[in-house]
Amino acid sequence: MASWLAGMRVTAARLRVPSAEVEDTVSTTITSTTFADAASGVFSTSVTVPFSGAVWVSIRSTQRNSGALTNTITHFKADGSVSGAVYGASTVAALIVGNTTNYSLSLRKRLSGLVVGEIITVTMQHRVSSASTGTLDYRYIAIEGAPAP
Repeated sequence: MASWLAGMRVTAARLRVPSAEVEDTVSTTITSTTFADAASGVFSTSVTVPFSGAVWVSIRSTQRNSGALTNTITHFKADGSVSGAVYGASTVAALIVGNTTNYSLSLRKRLSGLVVGEIITVTMQHRVSSASTGTLDYRYIAIEGAPAP
């Protein structure tokens, strides 16, 4: 989906909509009570920010916790190659599972005001609510160029 402003010229670069996706089907764990990478290491993907200066980020996780009264929490952070940190992981609107049974959850978030042409990297982050082990059986990230508002 291209974004246009009055007076813009039609170019191949403006017609291209950047996107990237990555999935991880290997089970991994998290024991940190602050947002961090899972035990298997960094899980991320990157795209070039389109002329709109905006992207859609989608994440999905199938997760559980070792305790019935503790949570496994998943969110993401986004970093720009020019601007640095542009979005931080938070428990607000995160994927939260407080059970020993696997649940598969997803969310979609629009990031705007990004620097056109920079590389934006989205990294999945996880934590547990208290001393326990969170298990992540499936993880997915997609980034898509978004139209201008």
